[in-house]
Amino acid sequence: MPERYFQHTFPNGLTLLAEQMPGVQSAAMTFLVPAGAATDPVDRSGSATVLSELVLRGAGRRDSRALTDYLDRLGLQRSSSVGVHHTRFGCAALASKVIQGLEVYADIVRRPHLPESGFEAARDLALQALAGIEDEPRQKLMIKLREWHLPSPYGRNAMGQEDHLAKLTAELAKVDHSRRYHARDSILSVAGHIDFNAVREEVEKQFGEWDGQTEPPIEVLPPPGNYHHEEQKSEQTHIGIAYPSVTETSPDYYTARLAVEILSGGMSGRLFTEVREKRGLCYSVWAGYSSLKGQGSILGYAGTSNERAQATLDCFVSELYRLEKGVTPAELERAKTGLKASTIMQGESTSARAGAIAHDFFIRGRIRTLEEIKDAIDGVTVDRVNDYLKQNQAGPFTIVTVGPRELKLPQE
Repeated sequence: MPERYFQHTFPNGLTLLAEQMPGVQSAAMTFLVPAGAATDPVDRSGSATVLSELVLRGAGRRDSRALTDYLDRLGLQRSSSVGVHHTRFGCAALASKVIQGLEVYADIVRRPHLPESGFEAARDLALQALAGIEDEPRQKLMIKLREWHLPSPYGRNAMGQEDHLAKLTAELAKVDHSRRYHARDSILSVAGHIDFNAVREEVEKQFGEWDGQTEPPIEVLPPPGNYHHEEQKSEQTHIGIAYPSVTETSPDYYTARLAVEILSGGMSGRLFTEVREKRGLCYSVWAGYSSLKGQGSILGYAGTSNERAQATLDCFVSELYRLEKGVTPAELERAKTGLKASTIMQGESTSARAGAIAHDFFIRGRIRTLEEIKDAIDGVTVDRVNDYLKQNQAGPFTIVTVGPRELKLPQE
């Protein structure tokens, strides 16, 4: 591995990753804590989301206001979110300020106040976000598509369910924190203008004594089915399609990625050209690769009028099946250019790189260099793509629709 990449796992199980990026003065941090939506208690989905908000309401020697003011004075651009596997905290600023901020993030994950006075506000934010889905049918569709396509609990909505959120209490949040916020399997990554030895010393100082419980294995159940319709009065119908694909660790990963890039790589992609431009069936259509650890999927979306909904679904599926007939060298070259361009752009962002190396380590157990990724893309040939598509026909499909009427499922 080139000298600008670093990896160290501490005795308590916390892994530190770093990438030195010459030519920048900033740095970014991504912190993955193994408290994702999939680890929510069965009857309290949404608890990770509430907890991710509550831990920011005072930690260590600072109350909620003092904590916010201090992070603002450091100039940290901050973010937090809950995914399937992790709760994610991120920040970016001048490199020295990011390193200085590690002390505060140690307080946030290790010593949050979890105040009762802040609990109701944190839960109300989750309930408001959940209620807002009803006004966003596209978001509602994609949530339902994951629920019906992925095995439970990996398809679970991170925002939870209203009745589950109602069961949460401040005391349960404290129990939840002690159970799921622990060093083992946590990943902290830093990218930018950094000295790795100095970062490692600071991380060891702030997190070296952090410990916690190890989570029991997650019980996985099959998804509920392959078709679901959510009735909603509207002038539009929203269509979601999902089907299995290879995992990120498969030798065919970039073959599959390039195939879906040909299918839906911007305005030159087949879906945009055939479904929207030539036939005028919908106002939006796309497909993309999505992955979890050990599972890959292709997810697709189309938004259209009610009158054109059935034709849109039929045409969408027809284009998925047409991939089996192969792609052209020109299509593959455009797809490679697009995929490499996004890789290069990501390589210029400290936040993107901090997130990418954390993701790589979680999925693959190691960091990939940008050069390795570019070489993997360049190594895919037309014959390889076409052989892959012949052997891996699209399907079986999970189809979810949101609109006033159910649609007929396409026949093979």
